[in-house]
Amino acid sequence: MKKLFLAFALFFSVTLCLSTAFAQYEPSTQIGLPEGAIARFCKGTIEEIMYSPDGTRFAVTTSIGVWIYDSQTGEELDLITGKHTDSVYSAAYSPDSKTIAITSRDGTVRLWDARTGKLQKTLTGHKHSVLSVAYSPDGGTLATRGVDDTIRLWNARTDKYIKTLKGHTKAVLSVVFSPDSKTIASSSNDGTIRFWDVERGQLINTLSGYPLYRDLIAYSPDGRTLLVANDPHYNPNRRTQIIALDKIYTIHMLNVATGKLIRTFSSLNYINCFTFSPDGETIAISDGERFGLWNATTGKHLKTFIEEIHEVNSIAYSPDGKTIATASMDGTIRWWNVQTGENIETFPRFIDAYGPIKYSPNGKTIAITEGKEISLWNVTTGKHLKTLKGHERFIFGMAFSPDGDTIATGSTDGTARLWNAHTGETIKILVTHRNHVNTPIRIDTPVYSPDGKTIAAHSKDNWVWLWETHTGKTIIAIPGKVSHFRRFMFSPDGRILATNSRDKPVQLWDTITGKNINTLMGHAWHIMFSPDGKTIATYTDDMVQLWDTITGENINTLFAPNAYVIAVLHLHNKPFAITIYEDKTSSLWDVTTGQLIKKFKRPGDVFSKFFGWLNLEKVSRFDYDIQCSPTSNTFVTIADHTPVRLWNITTGKLIGKPIKHLKGEDGYIRVMYSPDGKTFATIPVGDDFEGGTVRLWDAATGKHLKTLRGHSNCDYDSVTYSPDSKTIATGHYDGTIILWDIPSR
Repeated sequence: MKKLFLAFALFFSVTLCLSTAFAQYEPSTQIGLPEGAIARFCKGTIEEIMYSPDGTRFAVTTSIGVWIYDSQTGEELDLITGKHTDSVYSAAYSPDSKTIAITSRDGTVRLWDARTGKLQKTLTGHKHSVLSVAYSPDGGTLATRGVDDTIRLWNARTDKYIKTLKGHTKAVLSVVFSPDSKTIASSSNDGTIRFWDVERGQLINTLSGYPLYRDLIAYSPDGRTLLVANDPHYNPNRRTQIIALDKIYTIHMLNVATGKLIRTFSSLNYINCFTFSPDGETIAISDGERFGLWNATTGKHLKTFIEEIHEVNSIAYSPDGKTIATASMDGTIRWWNVQTGENIETFPRFIDAYGPIKYSPNGKTIAITEGKEISLWNVTTGKHLKTLKGHERFIFGMAFSPDGDTIATGSTDGTARLWNAHTGETIKILVTHRNHVNTPIRIDTPVYSPDGKTIAAHSKDNWVWLWETHTGKTIIAIPGKVSHFRRFMFSPDGRILATNSRDKPVQLWDTITGKNINTLMGHAWHIMFSPDGKTIATYTDDMVQLWDTITGENINTLFAPNAYVIAVLHLHNKPFAITIYEDKTSSLWDVTTGQLIKKFKRPGDVFSKFFGWLNLEKVSRFDYDIQCSPTSNTFVTIADHTPVRLWNITTGKLIGKPIKHLKGEDGYIRVMYSPDGKTFATIPVGDDFEGGTVRLWDAATGKHLKTLRGHSNCDYDSVTYSPDSKTIATGHYDGTIILWDIPSR
């Protein structure tokens, strides 16, 4: 009895600790998490939005699953996902609101209980991705559209396959049931609209000459008319369509019985989506950046709800026709009063795209790049805080100031900007940089000096810009040649900026006066200051040069003529170099004296096979790298199509087993050490440039700690450790950021 009581007490205490630990997060960040994750920021890329037939809920289909909301309160009720092995494309409520059918890139259709979120049935048969699904209004039939150019019909009550509708010669874009459930209308890239008899599975009629784009087709509620959108750029005889800005985008209203044109709704703007009101009297249309209502009988424009913001890409009327829900490309869901045009509520932010993510220096905020904007999120709660808006084009880089109070961004609009990290307001536009034809030049990732008083950025035409952080005043603009990439690095005290390019000497600049201090007359691809800033190491793949920072004198040159790659690190404030050779050996050198400290032979591996037949020209282009831990006690060797190996720097011995690709992964594995050097993450990058599964490893033993499997693949630039090395955030192609706890080592 005593043992039972202790076991119960232990269970209760663990449960209490876990519930307390996760109670700090917003409820929506905890729904449907991948195994081992702490929280999720963002909810996936929005695909479509729809009300349940009874009007009590609405569903938002995203790349990670279907979010279910209470249509009265806007509360997140559930995330239906977890069983699909790839991205989700489409979803549909059954007419009785009891079931949700979801399609996926994995080629399946899965039926879920809309209330409990439990899987009921999996339908298989499509050879590839299933793009959309639709229930017949009477609830008896389910139609699915695949990339295999076919439409499959299923008995919705028994889940049995009925028939495949074949006839379209190109991809099927849309499938919709008539209101009486007897007919299906389908559109295709072959420029036709086809009508099918549902009961017999036979073709009834074909309308030609309607080149469409996307899945823009809709029946009127009485089933007598059909809306289709025409693509003005379509040319069946050309593989590439020529975009002409004066072309007219047209919505055609067709008589279903005769196929004749009734009227048109025209626009110079791209038509995103449209739908009939439940009573059939009005049509809601998203036209470019405008969203509004048109009279279905006269074609007259009635009302504009919204314009000059991010485009509305999905519309859904409530069953009573009194409200409209919209999903926009800015990642928001909005709810509108049809009668007044008032925005009733804007639901919690989704995210349309992901980019580089970074923690603030105190680890309390995560910044996420979203195209032209940066969104800030509270790490503790997962709550969206601010969105930094102002750039006209894509942001390619961002950086927090050392104190976390400001954020610097660089963009393809030719500007670098400083933002207040707390208010989200623009502090200063640092530069508007354009070329000789007045075209903006891309500004890459800004870098703060260690003291935060200066900021530097590199432009695509290879200028390096230096500004005072607090005033935005330009200290210096260093020109470079367009064809040569320029690197730059601050000294530890921030007083010196070192710049170099592949065919020019390293230049040292005073970050206060902007004056050139020294020129290091050597050849360098990389630059590294010593921790005290007194020396600089410059190196290529086969040579390291050590320089006195103040005088610019060369202290020593370490030649490694047969080295394949070199990495420089500092041990006890002294520079050392690791060299890797084609003969499968590695060496550790004292750069100051040029003395060989240790030489060790690598065990036979895949490298020997490569080096056996690759000539020097090919080897020089072979993708290979070395990453050293921040504490300089271990390093990893990385090469294309080969395992990652972990080494002890002082002994030269291999630590643990080689880290191989997982099944299905290929190509190059990138490595990221935690700030404290105790763990590192491996992220595979395949030949198709898609990232793979992130794995965590103990840097002291090489032991595998954890595998981080999100809803989709992630990219190396969207993986980041927290400053305290206790958590890691991963950004995924489905538009989500997932936070993971790093297990104890």
